[in-house]
Amino acid sequence: MMTRTSRTSSLLAIALVLVSGCGHDSAAPSGEAGSHGGSGGAPSTGAGGEGGSGGALAGSGGAGAVSAASTSGGSSGASGGAPSEPRPTVTAAPGTELVTVDTSVAHQSFEGWGTSLCWWADHVGGWQEAKRNAVVEAVVDPVNGLGYNVFRYNIGGGENPSHDHMKEHREMPGFQSADGTFTWANDARQRAVLLRIAERGADLIFEAFSNSPPYWMTNSGCASGSSNGKDNLKADHYDDFAHYLTEVVRHYRDEYGITFRTLEPLNEPFADWWKSNGSQEGCHFDRASQEKIIQEVARQLTSKGLGETVVSASDENSMDDAVRNIGAFGAETNAAFQQLNVHSYAGSQRDQLRQLATRLGKRLWQSESGPLGQNISDDTDAALFMAERIIKDLRELKPEAWVDWQSGDPSRSWASFTLNDSEQSYAPLKRFYMHAGFSRYIRPGARFVDVDSEDMVAAVSADGSALSLVVRNGDRNASRGYTLDLTRLPAVGPAAEVHRTSRTEDLDRLPDMAIEDYRLVVTVPAFSITTFVIPMP
Repeated sequence: MMTRTSRTSSLLAIALVLVSGCGHDSAAPSGEAGSHGGSGGAPSTGAGGEGGSGGALAGSGGAGAVSAASTSGGSSGASGGAPSEPRPTVTAAPGTELVTVDTSVAHQSFEGWGTSLCWWADHVGGWQEAKRNAVVEAVVDPVNGLGYNVFRYNIGGGENPSHDHMKEHREMPGFQSADGTFTWANDARQRAVLLRIAERGADLIFEAFSNSPPYWMTNSGCASGSSNGKDNLKADHYDDFAHYLTEVVRHYRDEYGITFRTLEPLNEPFADWWKSNGSQEGCHFDRASQEKIIQEVARQLTSKGLGETVVSASDENSMDDAVRNIGAFGAETNAAFQQLNVHSYAGSQRDQLRQLATRLGKRLWQSESGPLGQNISDDTDAALFMAERIIKDLRELKPEAWVDWQSGDPSRSWASFTLNDSEQSYAPLKRFYMHAGFSRYIRPGARFVDVDSEDMVAAVSADGSALSLVVRNGDRNASRGYTLDLTRLPAVGPAAEVHRTSRTEDLDRLPDMAIEDYRLVVTVPAFSITTFVIPMP
């Protein structure tokens, strides 16, 4: 029998949940046989196959979980602000693990999902308009696509014209030449994708970021790094580099109406692999140099009247480097940036970084990730690996946004879809369906809540009407059974929606599953990602 609370009690409990908490906030593997056009609702595409190459100030950051009951004084006969009538005691069905979902323990409020535009936008931006727009639709459409709303635009440095060592689509055009003049017609391909996103997307957040200063500002005369992997921006060009970045921000605002909420002058700055004659743009900045450019960019944003754009930092490759370096920044630098960006490729100090962001009062983004250094065997392996990464990031790092590196890439394990230049078409991969299993059902404005399994994340929708639970089973051979205890939800409907991606499923819609007495018993197959949408009427 389905138990339902009164409408008034439900809305009160949901409201308490939503206001609680703090927060603003590689070699390509062989592909798999089979179609990617199942019932998962992928956008229509042209012929598949990969033929291309290259392819507001935040508050406290939402760190600590807060019980709604503790903020409201609680309620008799219920846990954490739940309705007052008694709830059944849920026990595990035979052969299953008991897992409790508790909406009264709220974590980060979520701004959304996203992707960087380089290098796939430089690639697709050269296609015919209709075919280019079809790819954009696959990225922004929240029903049949990924529904992304966070986009990072790369301000290219521009490489020395006498150099020819970067991979195709990785040599991003810059705007300023050594004589100081700007050529705004440059970077037409990435810009075409950006402007289309601005037309078609919703709840959009734009960030501008830099991988390297223009080559003529560097010590090596090369935009891929220094000769020894150390600082490459000339000591007397910090103000020039900040001027360059802020002029691009101003141009996009004034010419196209694109306001970048944040400007990131750094990309994996503490890494030592950014060396001259490399395959992509990059630039090392030691800790003191990071502080210097952060302060200078903030100063110029203010002096140019670009107050709607603030600085983000530092996009370290390793979360551990971020803890060490940002944790040692001085007070003036901390005041100069408002968003903490990190890549979750390396390091383990997710919780420590979350605590640091909260202490500093910074919004925290996971701003780039992917299967760096991983041995990925096939498309499904890539999807399951990234699902594990996403869940771990959301549970431990607790970012307000989760951003993929790029949606299209020559390496299938890094991509959500393949790109075929000869036909100017794209085709979804397993990673597309895996990402959509999160991004279609956990939407901007959702609030993550407590679930006591490391293989799951749960979030309440912005309007409090539903809870989305994403479950990953990484076991390659065995299914797993769970009994979901929903007694700590303010209300539940009679049945849950079910969507699954596996070797044989592409975000397939499965039959609804009955919820009885706040209890949902489920079995998730081996090597699968399943999304349950539980109504809370």
